[in-house]
Amino acid sequence: MTIERHHRRLNNGEERIYTYQVNPDGTRRSLSIRNSSGSDSIICYRSKEKKRIAAALLANSSLLVIGEPGSGKSFLAQLITQEIREQGFLVSAPGSGTAKQTFIAIAEDLNIDTETLEGKAMTTQQLQEAIADFLVNNTAFLILDDAHRFPVSIRCWLEKLHEREQPMLLLATYPPARDIFIKLPRIELEPLPNHAIREIMEDEAMNLGIELKPGQMADLQQRTGGNPMLARRVVREEYLGLEGHALDHTQWIDGTPSNSHFEE
Repeated sequence: MTIERHHRRLNNGEERIYTYQVNPDGTRRSLSIRNSSGSDSIICYRSKEKKRIAAALLANSSLLVIGEPGSGKSFLAQLITQEIREQGFLVSAPGSGTAKQTFIAIAEDLNIDTETLEGKAMTTQQLQEAIADFLVNNTAFLILDDAHRFPVSIRCWLEKLHEREQPMLLLATYPPARDIFIKLPRIELEPLPNHAIREIMEDEAMNLGIELKPGQMADLQQRTGGNPMLARRVVREEYLGLEGHALDHTQWIDGTPSNSHFEE
Protein backbone atom coordinates (compact mmCIF):
# COMPACT_ATOMS: atom_id res chain seq x y z
CA MET A 1 0.00 0.00 0.00
CA THR A 2 1.30 3.47 -0.92
CA ILE A 3 0.06 7.01 -0.38
CA GLU A 4 -0.28 9.54 -3.21
CA ARG A 5 -0.95 13.27 -2.97
CA HIS A 6 -2.18 15.49 -5.80
CA HIS A 7 -2.51 19.28 -5.96
CA ARG A 8 -5.50 20.62 -7.89
CA ARG A 9 -6.83 24.10 -8.58
CA LEU A 10 -10.63 24.45 -8.54
CA ASN A 11 -12.65 26.73 -10.81
CA ASN A 12 -13.01 29.25 -7.99
CA GLY A 13 -9.22 29.53 -7.70
CA GLU A 14 -8.84 27.51 -4.50
CA GLU A 15 -6.05 24.95 -4.34
CA ARG A 16 -6.69 21.57 -2.75
CA ILE A 17 -4.45 18.69 -1.75
CA TYR A 18 -6.02 15.27 -2.35
CA THR A 19 -4.52 12.28 -0.55
CA TYR A 20 -5.18 8.72 -1.72
CA GLN A 21 -4.40 5.22 -0.51
CA VAL A 22 -3.21 3.12 -3.47
CA ASN A 23 -3.84 -0.59 -2.97
CA PRO A 24 -1.68 -3.38 -4.46
CA ASP A 25 -4.34 -4.04 -7.13
CA GLY A 26 -4.11 -0.43 -8.31
CA THR A 27 -7.41 0.76 -6.87
CA ARG A 28 -7.42 4.05 -4.99
CA ARG A 29 -9.30 5.24 -1.93
CA SER A 30 -9.64 8.88 -1.00
CA LEU A 31 -8.17 9.58 2.44
CA SER A 32 -8.26 13.34 2.70
CA ILE A 33 -9.02 16.64 1.02
CA ARG A 34 -7.34 19.75 2.39
CA ASN A 35 -6.90 23.36 1.41
CA SER A 36 -3.31 23.93 0.31
CA SER A 37 -2.85 26.35 3.21
CA GLY A 38 -3.63 23.53 5.62
CA SER A 39 -5.75 25.89 7.69
CA ASP A 40 -9.12 24.39 6.87
CA SER A 41 -9.22 20.62 6.91
CA ILE A 42 -12.23 19.15 5.16
CA ILE A 43 -11.15 15.53 5.19
CA CYS A 44 -12.55 13.97 8.31
CA TYR A 45 -16.21 14.82 8.29
CA ARG A 46 -16.55 12.73 11.45
CA SER A 47 -13.91 14.67 13.37
CA LYS A 48 -16.27 15.36 16.28
CA GLU A 49 -17.10 11.68 16.67
CA LYS A 50 -13.45 10.75 16.22
CA LYS A 51 -12.36 12.98 19.09
CA ARG A 52 -15.11 11.72 21.40
CA ILE A 53 -14.37 8.06 20.66
CA ALA A 54 -10.60 8.37 20.99
CA ALA A 55 -10.99 10.24 24.29
CA ALA A 56 -13.37 7.59 25.62
CA LEU A 57 -11.01 4.74 24.72
CA LEU A 58 -8.02 6.48 26.27
CA ALA A 59 -10.13 6.97 29.40
CA ASN A 60 -10.51 3.18 29.57
CA SER A 61 -14.10 3.15 28.31
CA SER A 62 -15.78 1.17 25.53
CA LEU A 63 -18.20 2.27 22.83
CA LEU A 64 -20.45 0.90 20.11
CA VAL A 65 -20.71 2.93 16.91
CA ILE A 66 -23.68 2.13 14.72
CA GLY A 67 -24.63 3.44 11.30
CA GLU A 68 -26.12 2.43 7.98
CA PRO A 69 -23.91 0.86 5.28
CA GLY A 70 -21.62 3.46 3.73
CA SER A 71 -21.93 5.96 6.58
CA GLY A 72 -18.18 5.99 7.20
CA LYS A 73 -17.73 3.54 10.08
CA SER A 74 -14.73 1.74 8.58
CA PHE A 75 -12.93 4.97 7.72
CA LEU A 76 -13.62 6.26 11.22
CA ALA A 77 -12.17 3.05 12.67
CA GLN A 78 -9.00 3.51 10.59
CA LEU A 79 -8.54 7.09 11.79
CA ILE A 80 -9.01 6.15 15.45
CA THR A 81 -6.65 3.19 15.12
CA GLN A 82 -4.01 5.46 13.63
CA GLU A 83 -4.45 8.14 16.31
CA ILE A 84 -4.13 5.72 19.22
CA ARG A 85 -1.12 3.98 17.69
CA GLU A 86 0.55 7.35 17.17
CA GLN A 87 0.25 7.89 20.92
CA GLY A 88 2.31 4.77 21.48
CA PHE A 89 -0.38 2.27 22.43
CA LEU A 90 -0.94 -1.26 21.16
CA VAL A 91 -4.06 -1.55 19.02
CA SER A 92 -5.63 -4.55 17.35
CA ALA A 93 -7.98 -3.87 14.44
CA PRO A 94 -8.50 -7.24 12.73
CA GLY A 95 -10.14 -7.55 9.33
CA SER A 96 -12.90 -9.90 8.32
CA GLY A 97 -12.40 -13.65 8.61
CA THR A 98 -13.47 -16.74 10.46
CA ALA A 99 -13.58 -16.74 14.24
CA LYS A 100 -10.15 -18.36 14.44
CA GLN A 101 -8.69 -16.00 11.84
CA THR A 102 -9.99 -13.08 13.88
CA PHE A 103 -8.31 -14.33 17.05
CA ILE A 104 -5.07 -15.02 15.18
CA ALA A 105 -5.12 -11.47 13.78
CA ILE A 106 -5.67 -10.00 17.24
CA ALA A 107 -2.84 -12.09 18.67
CA GLU A 108 -0.47 -11.03 15.91
CA ASP A 109 -1.40 -7.35 16.32
CA LEU A 110 -0.56 -7.63 20.03
CA ASN A 111 2.62 -9.66 19.46
CA ILE A 112 1.20 -12.73 21.20
CA ASP A 113 2.62 -16.11 20.22
CA THR A 114 0.05 -18.17 18.30
CA GLU A 115 1.85 -21.48 18.86
CA THR A 116 2.00 -23.72 21.92
CA LEU A 117 5.26 -24.64 23.67
CA GLU A 118 5.24 -27.79 21.55
CA GLY A 119 5.26 -25.70 18.38
CA LYS A 120 1.67 -26.52 17.42
CA ALA A 121 -0.85 -23.93 16.27
CA MET A 122 -3.11 -22.83 19.10
CA THR A 123 -6.77 -23.78 19.03
CA THR A 124 -9.44 -21.09 19.08
CA GLN A 125 -9.95 -21.62 22.81
CA GLN A 126 -6.22 -21.35 23.49
CA LEU A 127 -6.03 -18.15 21.46
CA GLN A 128 -8.92 -16.63 23.40
CA GLU A 129 -7.25 -17.45 26.70
CA ALA A 130 -3.82 -16.20 25.59
CA ILE A 131 -5.24 -12.88 24.40
CA ALA A 132 -7.36 -12.43 27.53
CA ASP A 133 -4.38 -13.16 29.79
CA PHE A 134 -2.25 -10.66 27.86
CA LEU A 135 -4.89 -7.93 28.15
CA VAL A 136 -5.08 -8.37 31.92
CA ASN A 137 -1.44 -7.35 32.28
CA ASN A 138 -0.96 -4.98 29.35
CA THR A 139 -2.60 -1.83 28.02
CA ALA A 140 -4.04 -2.40 24.57
CA PHE A 141 -7.15 -1.45 22.62
CA LEU A 142 -9.49 -3.51 20.46
CA ILE A 143 -11.12 -1.82 17.46
CA LEU A 144 -13.54 -4.20 15.79
CA ASP A 145 -15.32 -3.22 12.60
CA ASP A 146 -18.32 -5.11 11.13
CA ALA A 147 -19.07 -6.40 14.62
CA HIS A 148 -22.66 -7.22 13.60
CA ARG A 149 -21.21 -10.17 11.67
CA PHE A 150 -19.55 -11.71 14.71
CA PRO A 151 -20.79 -15.14 15.79
CA VAL A 152 -21.92 -15.75 19.35
CA SER A 153 -18.50 -17.19 20.28
CA ILE A 154 -16.73 -13.88 19.64
CA ARG A 155 -19.48 -11.80 21.21
CA CYS A 156 -19.45 -13.89 24.41
CA TRP A 157 -15.66 -13.57 24.58
CA LEU A 158 -15.96 -9.80 24.20
CA GLU A 159 -18.54 -9.73 26.99
CA LYS A 160 -16.05 -11.37 29.33
CA LEU A 161 -13.38 -8.84 28.36
CA HIS A 162 -15.84 -6.01 28.90
CA GLU A 163 -16.53 -7.29 32.42
CA ARG A 164 -12.78 -6.96 33.04
CA GLU A 165 -13.00 -3.32 31.83
CA GLN A 166 -11.06 -3.94 28.65
CA PRO A 167 -11.45 -0.82 26.44
CA MET A 168 -12.87 -1.66 23.03
CA LEU A 169 -14.60 -0.02 20.10
CA LEU A 170 -17.20 -1.97 18.15
CA LEU A 171 -18.60 -0.65 14.87
CA ALA A 172 -21.72 -2.28 13.48
CA THR A 173 -24.61 -2.02 11.05
CA TYR A 174 -27.97 -2.90 12.58
CA PRO A 175 -26.49 -4.98 15.46
CA PRO A 176 -28.78 -7.40 17.30
CA ALA A 177 -30.16 -6.08 20.60
CA ARG A 178 -28.44 -8.61 22.82
CA ASP A 179 -25.22 -9.58 24.63
CA ILE A 180 -22.28 -7.22 24.13
CA PHE A 181 -24.28 -4.87 21.90
CA ILE A 182 -26.70 -3.80 24.64
CA LYS A 183 -23.97 -3.37 27.25
CA LEU A 184 -21.88 -0.74 25.48
CA PRO A 185 -22.69 2.98 25.33
CA ARG A 186 -23.48 3.79 21.72
CA ILE A 187 -22.96 6.55 19.22
CA GLU A 188 -25.14 6.58 16.11
CA LEU A 189 -23.59 8.21 13.07
CA GLU A 190 -25.83 10.94 11.72
CA PRO A 191 -26.06 11.83 8.00
CA LEU A 192 -23.26 14.11 6.85
CA PRO A 193 -24.12 17.79 6.35
CA ASN A 194 -24.80 19.09 2.85
CA HIS A 195 -21.43 20.81 2.47
CA ALA A 196 -19.57 17.58 3.24
CA ILE A 197 -21.64 15.59 0.74
CA ARG A 198 -20.99 18.22 -1.92
CA GLU A 199 -17.25 18.03 -1.26
CA ILE A 200 -17.31 14.24 -1.64
CA MET A 201 -19.34 14.46 -4.85
CA GLU A 202 -17.02 17.10 -6.28
CA ASP A 203 -14.02 14.93 -5.43
CA GLU A 204 -15.56 11.90 -7.16
CA ALA A 205 -16.52 13.96 -10.21
CA MET A 206 -12.96 15.28 -10.43
CA ASN A 207 -11.58 11.74 -10.21
CA LEU A 208 -13.83 10.74 -13.11
CA GLY A 209 -13.00 13.83 -15.13
CA ILE A 210 -16.54 15.18 -15.30
CA GLU A 211 -18.07 18.49 -14.30
CA LEU A 212 -21.45 18.60 -12.61
CA LYS A 213 -23.62 21.66 -13.03
CA PRO A 214 -25.25 23.11 -9.90
CA GLY A 215 -28.63 21.72 -10.92
CA GLN A 216 -27.19 18.24 -11.46
CA MET A 217 -25.37 18.41 -8.15
CA ALA A 218 -28.53 19.39 -6.31
CA ASP A 219 -30.58 16.60 -7.90
CA LEU A 220 -27.95 13.95 -7.18
CA GLN A 221 -27.42 15.15 -3.63
CA GLN A 222 -31.08 14.56 -2.81
CA ARG A 223 -30.52 10.84 -3.45
CA THR A 224 -27.66 10.45 -0.97
CA GLY A 225 -29.44 11.06 2.32
CA GLY A 226 -26.14 12.33 3.76
CA ASN A 227 -24.43 8.98 3.08
CA PRO A 228 -20.80 9.39 1.87
CA MET A 229 -20.73 6.08 0.01
CA LEU A 230 -23.93 6.95 -1.85
CA ALA A 231 -22.50 10.39 -2.62
CA ARG A 232 -19.74 8.73 -4.62
CA ARG A 233 -22.05 6.15 -6.12
CA VAL A 234 -24.57 8.61 -7.55
CA VAL A 235 -21.75 10.50 -9.26
CA ARG A 236 -20.45 7.26 -10.80
CA GLU A 237 -23.98 6.44 -11.95
CA GLU A 238 -24.23 9.87 -13.58
CA TYR A 239 -20.87 9.28 -15.26
CA LEU A 240 -22.12 5.95 -16.64
CA GLY A 241 -25.43 7.41 -17.77
CA LEU A 242 -27.47 5.27 -15.40
CA GLU A 243 -30.83 6.37 -14.09
CA GLY A 244 -30.95 6.49 -10.31
CA HIS A 245 -33.85 6.52 -7.90
CA ALA A 246 -34.70 9.25 -5.43
CA LEU A 247 -33.93 8.59 -1.77
CA ASP A 248 -32.56 5.13 -2.45
CA HIS A 249 -30.54 5.31 0.77
CA THR A 250 -33.73 4.37 2.60
CA GLN A 251 -33.98 1.10 0.67
CA TRP A 252 -30.88 -0.53 2.10
CA ILE A 253 -31.47 -4.00 3.48
CA ASP A 254 -28.75 -5.71 5.48
CA GLY A 255 -28.66 -9.15 3.86
CA THR A 256 -25.23 -10.09 5.19
CA PRO A 257 -25.20 -13.48 6.94
CA SER A 258 -24.51 -12.76 10.60
CA ASN A 259 -22.74 -15.99 11.53
CA SER A 260 -21.82 -18.14 8.55
CA HIS A 261 -19.10 -15.74 7.42
CA PHE A 262 -17.23 -16.26 10.66
CA GLU A 263 -17.79 -19.92 11.37
CA GLU A 264 -14.64 -21.99 11.50
